[in-house]
Amino acid sequence: MTSLSAQLRADPTSFVEAPYDEAFNFSREELDEIHLHGLQKRFNELRPRLAVLDALAKEQGIEHINHVDDAVPLLFPHTVYKSYPLSLLERSRFDRLTHWLAGMTTTDLSGVDASGVQTIDDWIALIEKTTEIQLLHTSGTTGKLSFIPRTRRQWDDTVRITANSLRDWHGAGAGPDVLKNHMPLVIPAYRYGASSSHRGVDRMVRMYAGGDDNALFLYPGAYYSADVASLAGRLKAAEARGEQGKLQLSPALLARREEFAVREGDRPEQMRRFFESAVERYAGKDVILFAVWPILFEWAEAGLARGLRNVFGPNSVLITGGGSKGRVLPDNYRQQIFDFIGFSRYYEYYSMSEIMAGCPRCDEGNFHIPPTMVPYVLDPETGEPMPRSGTHTGRFGLMDLLPDSYWGGLITGDEVTLSGWDEPCACGRHGPYLHSTIGRFSEKQGGDDKINCAGAPEAHDKAIDYLLQQTQG
Repeated sequence: MTSLSAQLRADPTSFVEAPYDEAFNFSREELDEIHLHGLQKRFNELRPRLAVLDALAKEQGIEHINHVDDAVPLLFPHTVYKSYPLSLLERSRFDRLTHWLAGMTTTDLSGVDASGVQTIDDWIALIEKTTEIQLLHTSGTTGKLSFIPRTRRQWDDTVRITANSLRDWHGAGAGPDVLKNHMPLVIPAYRYGASSSHRGVDRMVRMYAGGDDNALFLYPGAYYSADVASLAGRLKAAEARGEQGKLQLSPALLARREEFAVREGDRPEQMRRFFESAVERYAGKDVILFAVWPILFEWAEAGLARGLRNVFGPNSVLITGGGSKGRVLPDNYRQQIFDFIGFSRYYEYYSMSEIMAGCPRCDEGNFHIPPTMVPYVLDPETGEPMPRSGTHTGRFGLMDLLPDSYWGGLITGDEVTLSGWDEPCACGRHGPYLHSTIGRFSEKQGGDDKINCAGAPEAHDKAIDYLLQQTQG
């Protein structure tokens, strides 16, 4: 048994400082031991301290985890982190929302007085100011955002693991060590926010770039509002029902209309300044570019139309993920992007807000699951786990062993095909991996499960347009 295997058995968070490439060389026996010991550790430590997990364990009659599959009944549905009544947001009952959140984390929230809070953004800020939690939120089609109680240390760990993957994914030390040797950071998005990408970006600025002086954003001083993200979901749901005029908007949100109006009116100028600044500040220099493919293509298309090619240095790094997010892109969209940015070294991940370490994509097109994530393929009809052998297609379930203050077990809305239990990937890495054909069950069923992350900016803009049309009355 390797020393890293023993370390991960004893403490899954030791992965944060591990040589990343070694994590995909475990034998099947070692991986099974890491998974089982990790599940037992998290269950035994968190159940007495986490009300929601204890209630679920009692309901399922589970006292001990003796096999990896024993944890399947303890996986939360992906809706659990938005299981509060929507009326709490609509009526600004953030005292009650805090009480709900307290059941999801071992962090003590008893000292948080949210009785006077009027907006989601202010509530998130209050939680951050008075506790160790830095909440992250997702976007939802009904306006019910998921709130995941990740701590400051856990955020640092997440960003550090990504840095280790940049360094070691193609072999020990084959990539840049951005924690030691900072690189400029270029991101065509908001500088601030509490979504998963923005929380990570805040760390990337400090840990990868060395500070804001070495980073460039489309909206350098702007905050991606959780309130507007919630409104975007409510607007979409109301449109589907033909009830746009019946939305209830809080006075606090209406009071911010002018702020949103100024930002929207300045959008074309902001884009022009960002575009020019990227070229002026970093032309020919090695940078870290962080963006999803559709946004990169829009940027590249505009740049190529202006005759710009090979903008950045050849040793730059692109961090991306999420596929095309439902957008129709030309067959050669990646080549157009590479022609524009001037390099082709990229790291693509399958990830989601609820997990701390993403799954990097290899040259064979597969997403490799880190050893700190216990993967399950569940029968979509029965919810039963499929064997940990062969290749199976079904609903993706997982247990993230990294968080130690909230339960990392989750049943996702994704349909996946998983292999790798019996033989390594063609790339040579061992362990389970997901095929590239990942879809949403909600799409197969003719409905929307949630606003995905690449679509969120569009929904955000649409919500702001709607908000600006409303009157104080």
